[in-house]
Amino acid sequence: MSEQPIHMDGRSEPELLGGRYAVQMDKPMPSLDSPMAKAYTVTDSRAASRSMYGLVCSPDLLPRIDVIPQLSRIRRVPVLMPVDAGSMRISGSDGRRFVIVFDVPAGERILASLDSNITPLREDQLVRHVIKPLVPALKEMSTRFIPHRAIRADNIFYTDVSRTAALFGECVSSPAGMSQPVLYEPIEAGMSRPSGRGPGVVSDDHYAFGVTLAVLLTGGNPVAGMSDEDLVQSKITNGSYSTLVGQLRVSLSMMEPLRGLLCDDPDERWTTADIELWLGGRQLSPKQPMLPTRASRAISFAGRDYWNRYSLSYAMGRNWRDVGEILENGELEGWVRRTYSDDDTADSIAAVGGGESSNPESTACRVLTVLRTQLPIRFKEFSARIDGVAQCFAAEYNDPEMRKTFVEFMNAKLPQMYVQSSPGSRSEQAAQMKTFDMINYFMDRPQIGFGLERALYESNRGWPCQSPLIKQEYVCEVEDLLPALDQVARNGPSGEPMDRHIAAFCAARLRNLSDRVLKLLAIKDDQATYRLATLQMLAEAQRDSDGRQKFPALTQWLGGLMEPIINQFHNRAYRAQLIEEVQRASANGDLLELHFLVDNLDAQSQDDDGYEKARAEYANLSQAIAWLEEGGLTSPAHVAEKGQQSATVISAMASGLLIVALTIVYVI
Repeated sequence: MSEQPIHMDGRSEPELLGGRYAVQMDKPMPSLDSPMAKAYTVTDSRAASRSMYGLVCSPDLLPRIDVIPQLSRIRRVPVLMPVDAGSMRISGSDGRRFVIVFDVPAGERILASLDSNITPLREDQLVRHVIKPLVPALKEMSTRFIPHRAIRADNIFYTDVSRTAALFGECVSSPAGMSQPVLYEPIEAGMSRPSGRGPGVVSDDHYAFGVTLAVLLTGGNPVAGMSDEDLVQSKITNGSYSTLVGQLRVSLSMMEPLRGLLCDDPDERWTTADIELWLGGRQLSPKQPMLPTRASRAISFAGRDYWNRYSLSYAMGRNWRDVGEILENGELEGWVRRTYSDDDTADSIAAVGGGESSNPESTACRVLTVLRTQLPIRFKEFSARIDGVAQCFAAEYNDPEMRKTFVEFMNAKLPQMYVQSSPGSRSEQAAQMKTFDMINYFMDRPQIGFGLERALYESNRGWPCQSPLIKQEYVCEVEDLLPALDQVARNGPSGEPMDRHIAAFCAARLRNLSDRVLKLLAIKDDQATYRLATLQMLAEAQRDSDGRQKFPALTQWLGGLMEPIINQFHNRAYRAQLIEEVQRASANGDLLELHFLVDNLDAQSQDDDGYEKARAEYANLSQAIAWLEEGGLTSPAHVAEKGQQSATVISAMASGLLIVALTIVYVI
């Protein structure tokens, strides 16, 4: 990241994305807005005449950053492709935002908005201007296993003002499927919360393409005025084709692709190969609606009658507080056993719902799973496709009630139960079980660096750090963390540059972070240990990112917090020297150097050895002083002892002199 000019108030000048694209926040382009991102004019410093716009994404969500580089490798297909993307500081903002830059399409949207109406397209117009141009894009993305997940009539543009061909709009500014209306989603995705639809599969795109064709043939929403709940119920009971196309007059030829694309069984749904055969004049076997078996009698629930267990399951998931009553009286078990002759399902319902339960919500979830495992997993207000559970958790993390619901949901091991009872490949189930077990593992460890925060970042790679300290800086990668904290320090820091979110984010993103750091960080009552662990973690972030970039404001912030660590050294001269060296390292902006200074094991060992020697010498001197003060020098015992020692010495000397004298006399 290049250094940016700094205002006197600490704020950076607006950046150029990729070193060339400037977002003009004073020039909005509302006609190009996406549901969760606002559009603004973008100027290219290398091509001033180029017509471009940028989508400034929601600060609370993660765009499809994994899909953006994959799309950049696709060429010559009618999809609005990102030109560049990344987080940047933009004019008029106190922080950073994720921005995606596109070329402005030459034509307008086919449908201005979901609620708009146009003159219905004739079938020949639909084939020539929409189906034929867009099938190559569908095919290319299907081949690469990249679901678009934002195919709808109001996200398709004409390629020119003469409206001769169409292209798909952008699909990366929000989590997969989150911006899609229920109208365009298959039954199981439409039953989920928008945040819990998950990455999806390419057959979801084929379904959405079929809905788009029905909308364009109708000239608008074919079920306008119908609530989302009633729309899903109608799709379950009557089938998607009958719900969306039932009142529309279409030719037998057009009926084929509509039935095929709107087939509710994803295994039977048309693929791009089927569409190509149809465009080539091949007549395919018509798809019949996959309707659920109608019961011989209805069952009443929450004031309405239901004639199949799939629509009942959906209604129970939306009215989970009433589920206990239908279980307690055995009505559900008896209805399934008598009307469907399905003793296995009835026995499972009896086993799950029988007797008193300390957690009726968990029981309701298990019963709904027994009724139909293919549907989203539902618990209280939570509902998601099984591959969208983690995304739903992240997207709604800042909602305290949903966060509490998710904790209860995971503690009851309901996702694991759902996976074990669902059909699917063992490898897919093993991957899902691994994810959910990992979330439980971190949730069961409440200390800093673990907990719900760690589960969030481990299960959603790339999700921005939610720390209140740096949330406005949109930190998605570890190399963005220190610049964000440095910016906070420039604006006037207070407290510590560490909290549960930053610790969990680092633990999830740093490759070589030692477990020792997290253990030390948990000792928050010991200020010196906690701050040393904080410094070590951030120094590891610097080493993991680049190691050469300097962060003077952040380092000075941390340097000012090192007093408890410096005071642990006993040598006054060394403490004074260390204070000077810390100030110098802080001015240099080098966290690694600062960490080396205050966590120098050799210096600590020498200081400890010197301290122990000084303590021993002090103890000896203190003992001698006390002895003198107590009169030990003049005491009778001491005088007698010293007199005896003196007499002995004198006697020895006298004896020696006598021997010498006698020797001399003898020799002479």
